[in-house]
This record gives sequence, C-alpha cells and structure tokens, in this order.
Amino acid sequence: MHQECEAIVQSIIHIRTRWELSQPDSIPQHTKIRPKDVPGTLLNIALLNLGSSDPSLRSAAYNLLCALTCTFNLKIEGQLLETSGLCIPANNTLFIVSISKTLAANEPHLTLEFLEECISGFSKSSIELKHLCLEYMTPWLSNLVRFCKHNDDAKRQRVTAILDKLITMTINEKQMYPSIQAKIWGSLGQITDLLDVVLDSFIKTSATGGLGSIKAEVMADTAVALASGNVKLVSSKVIGRMCKIIDKTCLSPTPTLEQHLMWDDIAILARYMLMLSFNNSLDVAAHLPYLFHVVTFLVATGPLSLRASTHGLVINIIHSLCTCSQLHFSEETKQVLRLSLTEFSLPKFYLLFGISKVKSAAVIAFRSSYRDRSFSPGSYERETFALTSLETVTEALLEIMEACMRDIPTCKWLDQWTELAQRFAFQYNPSLQPRALVVFGCISKRVSHGQIKQIIRILSKALESCLKGPDTYNSQVLIEATVIALTKLQPLLNKDSPLHKALFWVAVAVLQLDEVNLYSAGTALLEQNLHTLDSLRIFNDKSPEEVFMAIRNPLEWHCKQMDHFVGLNFNSNFNFALVGHLLKGYRHPSPAIVARTVRILHTLLTLVNKHRNCDKFEVNTQSVAYLAALLTVSEEVRSRCSLKHRKSLLLTDISMENVPMDTYPIHHGDPSYRTLKETQPWSSPKGSEGYLAATYPTVGQTSPRARKSMSLDMGQPSQANTKKLLGTRKSFDHLISDTKAPKRQEMESGITTPPKMRRVAETDYEMETQRISSSQQHPHLRKVSVSESNVLLDEEVLTDPKIQALLLTVLATLVKYTTDEFDQRILYEYLAEASVVFPKVFPVVHNLLDSKINTLLSLCQDPNLLNPIHGIVQSVVYHEESPPQYQTSYLQSFGFNGLWRFAGPFSKQTQIPDYAELIVKFLDALIDTYLPGIDEETSEESLLTPTSPYPPALQSQLSITANLNLSNSMTSLATSQHSPGIDKENVELSPTTGHCNSGRTRHGSASQVQKQRSAGSFKRNSIKKIV
Repeated sequence: MHQECEAIVQSIIHIRTRWELSQPDSIPQHTKIRPKDVPGTLLNIALLNLGSSDPSLRSAAYNLLCALTCTFNLKIEGQLLETSGLCIPANNTLFIVSISKTLAANEPHLTLEFLEECISGFSKSSIELKHLCLEYMTPWLSNLVRFCKHNDDAKRQRVTAILDKLITMTINEKQMYPSIQAKIWGSLGQITDLLDVVLDSFIKTSATGGLGSIKAEVMADTAVALASGNVKLVSSKVIGRMCKIIDKTCLSPTPTLEQHLMWDDIAILARYMLMLSFNNSLDVAAHLPYLFHVVTFLVATGPLSLRASTHGLVINIIHSLCTCSQLHFSEETKQVLRLSLTEFSLPKFYLLFGISKVKSAAVIAFRSSYRDRSFSPGSYERETFALTSLETVTEALLEIMEACMRDIPTCKWLDQWTELAQRFAFQYNPSLQPRALVVFGCISKRVSHGQIKQIIRILSKALESCLKGPDTYNSQVLIEATVIALTKLQPLLNKDSPLHKALFWVAVAVLQLDEVNLYSAGTALLEQNLHTLDSLRIFNDKSPEEVFMAIRNPLEWHCKQMDHFVGLNFNSNFNFALVGHLLKGYRHPSPAIVARTVRILHTLLTLVNKHRNCDKFEVNTQSVAYLAALLTVSEEVRSRCSLKHRKSLLLTDISMENVPMDTYPIHHGDPSYRTLKETQPWSSPKGSEGYLAATYPTVGQTSPRARKSMSLDMGQPSQANTKKLLGTRKSFDHLISDTKAPKRQEMESGITTPPKMRRVAETDYEMETQRISSSQQHPHLRKVSVSESNVLLDEEVLTDPKIQALLLTVLATLVKYTTDEFDQRILYEYLAEASVVFPKVFPVVHNLLDSKINTLLSLCQDPNLLNPIHGIVQSVVYHEESPPQYQTSYLQSFGFNGLWRFAGPFSKQTQIPDYAELIVKFLDALIDTYLPGIDEETSEESLLTPTSPYPPALQSQLSITANLNLSNSMTSLATSQHSPGIDKENVELSPTTGHCNSGRTRHGSASQVQKQRSAGSFKRNSIKKIV
C-alpha cells in the first residue's frame, strides 16, 4: 500500500464534499412517466405542438395525435386520419379545442395525467402557446369532480395537488393572469361539488403566505373570478365558511379574536368577502343578516388594512343594495341608502371603524405591497374600540335593514340577525360575547324575563371573575356589554314587570364601581330607566324615593352593605345619595357623559316635583339636592333659585329666553357659551363698587363684571397656606382691619342685608323680596313664599340639619373639584350665603374648603371671585366662638362620609375587586326575589364553561312586541358629530306622555322635557315647615 494512501483518500473526500456543497439545494427532477401516464402526457404534447409556428412540427403533432388515438383506442369517432404531407394552417385553435372537448367527454380517465402535463409544460411555453394551452385544457376541468366523489384518497390528493399547481401557476404567471382568471377559475366556479375543495386550497395557500401576502391577495382576487360563474353558490360558501369559523372560536375561547388559532382564516375570508362585495357578488338579498352579523364582530378588529377592509365591506354592501336588480325599493328607501353611503364615509364613522388616521379607507384596504406594515397586527398604533362605537354602528346598520324590510313584506332578515346575535350573547367567548350582547340589545324587538335573567347572570359572573386576578379588562368589557344590553332591552319589558324598578338599583351599583367606561354605561341605564318609568306614569302619584325604596326593601340587607362601602346612605337621604353618585359624572373625560349627567339631574328635578304638582324649580327637601348639583351648569336654576340675603353679583337679570336647560358640560364648555349681559347697573365700576361696599365692607374697589381668563397655580402651597384657614382665627388677621372685629350686630348687618338699590324695571315682586328679607328681624312674621322669592338656601324650608349639611357638602364638593373660574364664582357666592344662613352647620365643610380658599387668597387677583371668599372668611371668624356647632364628623353619623370623596375624580386604580363581591350577592338576591322560577334559555353551566357547546335554538317567551323603527335617524349621526357636548341618543320625550306606541323608548333628553312654568302669577304653593 502506498504510504500516502490516506492523504489521497482524504483529498478525494474533501473534493467530493466541496462538489456537493457547490450544487444547488434542489436539483430539478423529472417525474418518471408511468405506463398509465403515457396517453395523457402524449396527448398534451400533440395538442400543444399543433399550435406551433413550424408547419412540419404541426404535421408531426397531428400524426402523433392520430397514432395516439389508434394505439390507445381513444374515442374520437373518425375525426382523425394519419396522412403524410398534410398542410395544417397555423390558425387551427378551434380544431384543437374541439378535439380536446371530445376527448374530455369520452375519455375522462385521462384527466389527471393530462392536466398535470399541461401545467408542467405551461411555464416553458411561449405566450401564444400558453393561451392555446388554456383553451384546450379548460374542457377537462369539469372532470376533476369525478375523482373527488370516490373514497380513493390517492385520487383526491392528486386533485388537490392539481389545484395547488393551478394556484401556483396563477401566482407566478403575471402576464397570463387575466386569462387564467377567466378560463381556469371562471370554469371551476361553475362546478358546484368542487367548490369546497377549491376554497380549501385557496385558504390553505393564503394562510401559508399570511395576511397581506402576495399569495393571500391573489387568492382573494381569484375568488371574484371563481364567483363570476355562480354568484349565489360561491357567496354562500364563503359566507358560510366565515360563520362556521367564527362559531368554532367558542370551542376554545381567547381574550381577543386576534389571539385565536383561527384568526388567520377569519382575516383571510374577510378579505375574500371584501373582494366579492363589489357588484353584489355576495348576493346581499340572500345574505344580508349574515353579512351584518360578521361586520359587527370584525369592526375595528385586526391590523389597519383589515379594519379598512371591514369599512369597505359595509360600503360595498350598501352599494349593492342600491344597485341590486333582485330588490325593488321605494324612492324613500333609496334615499336612506344613499344617505347611509354618504354618512359611512364621514370621519365619524372612520373613527368608529378604527381608521380615523387614514385619509382614504379604499386606499388602505387595497395596499398591494407584501411588505406593507399596515397588515402587521403590531405595527400600527391600535385605536381603542369602545362598545358604544359598536352600538352606533349597529344602530346605523339596523336602520338600513329596517328601511329595506319595509318594502319586502315577508322579509325575515331581522329575525335571522337577532337569532345569530342571541346565540353568541349567551355563549361564553370573551372576544365576541360582549359584542353580541350589545348587538342583541340594539336589534331585539322583544325580550323575555328569562333572557333578562340570563344577562344579569352574565353580569354576575363577570363581576366574579374580577375577584380572581388583577387582569380584569375583559371582565369590565363584559360588564359594560351587559349593562348596555339591559339599557336597550328595558323598554321592551312588559309594563307590569317589577324589573323596571329593580334595574334602577342595578344602574346605581354599576355607578358605584368607580370605573370610567362602566360609569358611562351606568348613566345610560339610569337615564333609560327614569324615562321608561316616567312614560309608564309611575311618578305621577309617587316620588322617585317612594318608588325605588319600596322595590329595594327585600334587598335591603345587601343594599346597606353597598351603601356603607361607598359612604352614601339611601335610607338616610335618597336624593342626596343619588346626587352623590351623579356628581362624579362631572369629572368624566367624555363631554357626552357630562351632558348626560346634566340631563339626568334635570329629569330627576322634574320627577321629584311631579307628584306634588308644583313648579319644577321650587325649593323643597327633595328637590334641593338636584338644584344644588345643577347650579354651575344651568342658567335657569340659578335664575329661579336666588340668594336670599343678597342678590348674586353675576347672576341677576340674565335673560332666559334662549337658554337651554343643560347649557354646557362642566369641563368642556366653551367660555363663549357663558355670555352674561353687560348692561346691569353694577356692570360699571361705580355701580359695582357701591354694591360690593354695601355687601362686603372690607373689600375695596372692584373691576367691571367682564369675565377675565385666569390660571390658578394649584400646585405647591405657599408658606401662608400651611396653616388651617378655617377654624383658626389667626388665619384671617391679614383680612381684617387692625381694630377688633366688629360686634355681632354690625357684622350681621354688613353681611346679610342686601343693598337697597332699586334697579330699572324693578318689579313689585322684588320689593316684596326685600320686604321679606327685612322681616327676618321679626320671627313672628310668617313667610309668604312666591316663585320669584324661591331661595335655594332657605332656613325656613331646609330646617333639618342633615339636609343643610348635605347641601353644603355638595356645594363644597363642587368647589373642591372644579378648576373653572366661572363655576368657582357661582359656588362661592352660594357658599358665602350659606355661611350666614347655616352658621352652625357650615363647619362641616371647613376641611373641604381650607386648601382651595388658601390657594385663591394667595394667588387670585380677581375681585369678583375674592369678594364671596372674603364673606366666607368673615362669617367663619365671626361665628367661631358661637355655641357648639356641627363638625366634619357629622356626615359620618348618618352614613354620608363618602359624599365628597365619591363625587371626586375617577380612581386611577380599579376598585372593582374590592366591591364586586357585594354586587354579586345583590344581583343574586335580585334574581331570587324578582325572577323566581323563571327558566333561563341556556343552562348556567354553559355560561361558566369556556368550551361549552352552543345552546339549542332559543324559544323566547314574547312579552311585548315593538312595531316602531328601533334605530336612530342617520341624520342625527351626521349632525351630532360636530357637537361634542350632545349625546347621540337625544330624542324628544315629554314626561307627561302616556304609554309609548312601541315597545321601545329611546333615551330622551331631559333638556327637552316640557318645562312646567306657571303662567300669570309667579306665586307658588306655600311650603310647610319641616319639623
């Protein structure tokens, strides 16, 4: 053996390894032709070369075709005869296609081999021969279905492989793209039994590439060609698949739809539906309920391009309704559809669909670049989707459907849509159940106690889930959805149902959760509850307190615990407890919720006086809570509830002719809205000086009444603010002259006696007011109450120290949390009055006012704001050494220690886990008390088990039928988009109307409730003193 043999072997191995590494990864391998493949393979060779530009090659191909038919006994019926020297023209396409059709019909067993060879040689052919190949291979496509009906899996797999090759050919052959679409997929779309297999291949290919990939977009585009041959069939298959996949998400629920394993399939089918939606390729006449069902689940879901696709789908559906030849609509319906098309293209609807930052939804929906980041779920800043947005979209879709149904008498669209929504509403699925509940509430025309019981059960389970962990977002969304559903469904309940009154306490419980989104839903339920009960004339004979406290009696044990948790006691004082819940609405970040809060307060103010048949603004022990809460937001309340001991500097003689009841939101109103007349006698410096000198002797010269913009530094307190302002006499030394404080009679005279100034057009009533004020020095004179002397802070009407303390706390709470200069002026005016009228109770609010007054005294330069503050300081100092007074702890003695705290801003950290257990017990007790023995349509286990199957078809016990159009006018959506302070649900509603004509009454605006102003005499019924 050679001594270098090992080195030679290693060198050979090294050379071989380098050679192998240099070879391409995939070496093209030619498939071996099996004996049974020979006929199909040779047939394609012959037909293809018959179209060659070489005459001799055409002749050879013809003779090959003749030999092939003779050898394999192909049934060609004597059309071919082998001949030498035959002249075959180049334009023989029709002959080739006719031969192919005959063989496809007579020899279908050659289909698989023939098509495989056609596809294999397609890419190597010239453009001319590719067109020819498409022509002669098309007749064979219909034979593929023969191989799918057998149980032979091998043949079925070969069919699938052929379809995959056709798909690959469609993607790769860009020049032949239109011809392939028309010839191949147009023909396959007409084969009914093959559609499922084709769609499976489409979806698999799309999913392999991913959403937004070239493969996925080509397949979505190809679906249009597939549907061209059979619109009804293809559209039903695509929509049916989408619905089935969405159904399957309930078997393995995920927090969001995007996290589900089937999300890619859902997103891809959504793109298919967008492509098919143009020119009615989705057959809207047959599938409208299913289309709307899918839209409500996909709106504002997924990446940007998919959200734009969902918006485009809605636009195309409406367009198809307008242009569909199958449906015949009246001109009125067509006008609604055209208006809907316009409104869905408005920026407001872009926001609702989660595409507010794009200029054109169509451009975003059809971005073709695979690398376009808009298809990536995490690439674009996701816009938060609110259930109230879904509510608006659903209402708009409902209006479209109802408008169309009016022209189709036997149409069952709405019933089908309601059934679909109801199935998901009572099925556990965190990603879809909240949406389904909202949709079910919006579109239902009837409801049973069993369904309401189910919804309350779902609410209870959602609250329970908040106790299990810190991640409560999905639970909060479900809670909000159940409340929205209850809001929409309450008007459909039978008028005798006890749930009407019980739902009031459900709304209160939701408000007590102290969460921004849930507070919005709670106020909507409360507003709907009040208007529904008012339309049923429940408050004609009883006050709200009597109505709601009576229904609460069986639940008192649980309600007391809830009251104790928030520090607001309904048993002690119903009206102030309710106001304490509603004051929080002023701190809500949404202008619409602030406006709704104002409407609710106006509604309650009307209702508490309704059974008394007295003026709405009459001050009494029940109405004073709502009047105090409305002081800063209602010009009319301020003008009708004057100050007793002096006229308000800012509020007198304001014209109320054109002032609405809910004038503006607290934090979001434009200062220009608060226009005050500048023509008052004290608007000049001289008049103002004289007035202030008479009212506040220690205050110097004042400036005109024109409102000044001012920014108060509420941050670091100055050294002067470190001391307690109220309760410490030294804090006021700098405000008082060097001499000793005036004696009681002088101080009282200086503060409480209004200046005797007769203004232009002074009325007899004002003279009477002054007479009544002067008569305070004579206790034996009986007070005569007239409407023009309606005083908010009246010690003869508000004789109960508890009510006095609660009233002062409401005013002080409003002052504590407001930063608006105008609101502060108003509130300090009334607080200055209160410090004189209720001196013994005023110390209750010392702690609430300390910090704010110290800051203003240190930083504020506005004399109009400082005047009442100085009055408060003087009054406090004067009464400091009076007999024993009520202290801050007084509120706690009757259960209102949380009034000022709960009415403040929303908590940054959710308190739901701490409070959820109390509400769960309350809801369980409510069900046991008012819904005993009512069977739920779905078992409780199905609500608890994530993998529970769908419930059987629900058989609703109809309690009432609504015949009215349930949706809001689309025109209201257009007009409200520019009005941030107006809630979209404003509907004129008179509190004096009787039963509604339909089962549903939409939320009414309390600002539009008929005002109960007395005509003629301003006198009101005398108020009995409360002992």
